[in-house]
Amino acid sequence: MKSKGILIKDRKKINGITVLDFSINDVFDLIGCGSDLYWAILDLEVNGGDLGEKKWKQLMQFETSKEGVTQIAWDDIKETSKKFHQIIFITLIGCKNPKSIKNYKNNSDMYKSCDIVIEVIDGGIFEVFSHDHALIDLLEKHFKDTEILAPDEQEL
Repeated sequence: MKSKGILIKDRKKINGITVLDFSINDVFDLIGCGSDLYWAILDLEVNGGDLGEKKWKQLMQFETSKEGVTQIAWDDIKETSKKFHQIIFITLIGCKNPKSIKNYKNNSDMYKSCDIVIEVIDGGIFEVFSHDHALIDLLEKHFKDTEILAPDEQEL
């Protein structure tokens, strides 16, 4: 199935500074099938977070593992992400097929193979791709400043 994508840019001003008006957990809360998928982190850069050294090493396994991924349970990524002060970059994939959990050389293949892809870029733009078009429609209705992204057969 072709994936459908959405760009989410909801922002607000606080004391004259423009900041995001949502967190990754707001996106997670709308994913009804999260616990039915295998999840992995392919890239992660965050500011702050009270996680402890052992947890940081677990999350950053993609840097040293042969596969280039950190597999993580749905409940664990939801709980851990609440502790980050700011996510600068993340590429998080959710797949029905555990064999699809790998590092991809190009985004198009990743969007085709993975059931859900969540990317945070420069701490201010969220992209979500999913084979579940109803999820993308739900995200579009929930957030205020969105844009539907190109189909997965095109490079963005």
